[in-house]
Amino acid sequence: MKIKKRIRKLFPLDFYGEDRGWRFVIRAYNTAEVFDALMWRSFLSVRRQELNLLHLAIETFPYQSDYSEGRVAEISGSHGALMRVKMLGPVVEVSALNKAYQDKVTSEALLSTPNISLRTAIN
Repeated sequence: MKIKKRIRKLFPLDFYGEDRGWRFVIRAYNTAEVFDALMWRSFLSVRRQELNLLHLAIETFPYQSDYSEGRVAEISGSHGALMRVKMLGPVVEVSALNKAYQDKVTSEALLSTPNISLRTAIN
C-alpha cells in the first residue's frame, strides 16, 4: 500500500528547532522562505549563540522540557526525580533572521576595512 504524504500549503509554516533542550521556531510566510527556514533551523540548532533569538522573536510558544538526572540535581527539592519544566521558546521570522545576518556581515565588513587617513589619501 503506497501512502502519499500531503504537503501542507497553508502559510505561515513553523519549523521547530532544538539546541540541547532549548527549543525555538522559525516561521516562513511564503514558499520562497521555506528553504531559508530549513537552513536557519539547521544553523541555529548547532550555533544558536551567534544570533539573539529572544531579541528577534515576534512571540513565544510554551513547551515542556524534560531535565536529565544530572540537571535535576541543580534544582532544589527534586530528590533525584525527573522533572518536567514549562518553558517558553521564541518564534522568529525568516525575514528577521536574514536581516540580522546582513546587518552582522555589514558591520563586520566595516570593522575589517583599514582606516585610511586623510594624509595617506592625499599623497
